[in-house]
Amino acid sequence: MSTEKQYFEKIAEHGQLIVISGPSEVGKRTLIKAYMDQHPNAYRCTTVTTRQPRADEEEGREHYFLSNTEFDRMVRSHQLLEYSYYNRSGYGTPRKAVDEARTQGRNVILIADIMGAMKIRAMCPDATLIFILPRTWDELEDRVRERHMDNDEVIEEHLLAAQEQILCAEQYDYILINDTVEDTVRRMGQIIHGNRYSRNSMNTFMESYIASEIQSDLADELRAL
Repeated sequence: MSTEKQYFEKIAEHGQLIVISGPSEVGKRTLIKAYMDQHPNAYRCTTVTTRQPRADEEEGREHYFLSNTEFDRMVRSHQLLEYSYYNRSGYGTPRKAVDEARTQGRNVILIADIMGAMKIRAMCPDATLIFILPRTWDELEDRVRERHMDNDEVIEEHLLAAQEQILCAEQYDYILINDTVEDTVRRMGQIIHGNRYSRNSMNTFMESYIASEIQSDLADELRAL
């Protein structure tokens, strides 16, 4: 194995946590699917929810669909990295799946709303938060109306939520405009690759390096400071 390959594998021992947010119909799942096609070792974290599956959804792909009792049990036993309630349905991110994938060196990508993303940042300060914007507001509105064409109340609810979410985008580490899937996925890949060498990633790497490579009383004293 070449020295350069050993170097990159050592740096990549602990996977990153990438949180994707953005308004409904902005194309988050399409972008993640395209990224996963190009980077099969990445891990798409599937969330859990208590709502009923839609016609185009499959168990374990978009969500794991749980009963209210099962969801409440996960909340009480702290099995969720974050959770929230929307329209009387619960949504959450399983903590175990995220931790296991990152320990294996896999980059974990998940979708979360604004509140969920902020909770994840509090629990995992090294998480990278990316907000997806539509190319234009009119384009987003057209998509929402096409998806919910028979329900004006739902359309207005989604558009109002989108406005509120966009106003919070500045809290994220990166903002990407989804102009084309190809270009947006390329930019997302550049962010994820670049963050491999960020300060937070290096902190995790150094903790592992010191524990495995440096065995001395001095190292123990410095880590205790």
